[in-house]
Amino acid sequence: MNKIKVTTSKAPNPGGWYSQAFRAGDMIYTAGVTAADPVTQQIVAPGDIVRQTEQVLENMEEILKAAGSDLEHVIKTTVFISDLDMFEEYNETYKKFFPVDPPARSTMEIGKFNNGMVIEIEAIAIAKD
Repeated sequence: MNKIKVTTSKAPNPGGWYSQAFRAGDMIYTAGVTAADPVTQQIVAPGDIVRQTEQVLENMEEILKAAGSDLEHVIKTTVFISDLDMFEEYNETYKKFFPVDPPARSTMEIGKFNNGMVIEIEAIAIAKD
């Protein structure tokens, strides 16, 4: 099985030495996706868990599209948030993107991110094609 690097300009550039995602067979593995605007590369709405969750999942959708998938085909997410006290706000926003059969999920508090970032999400998805 070959691995195929997935890259799209419709999601933010990696903030370090890593790839946006890889596809191996029918499986897609994303890196941690942030709430950076794909055009400006700046974190949107510093400190705002609701707006950042929306931006993260919009960015993730673009990466998954580039890999031949979408949010409906996500089977697992790992979520890193800066403060578990924001869990309910993030969870309600997350539900809007996964309204039916939500993926398996792990959520953990990591403490501090840089530049007002409060959430990062990575995903495992299956291809839809």
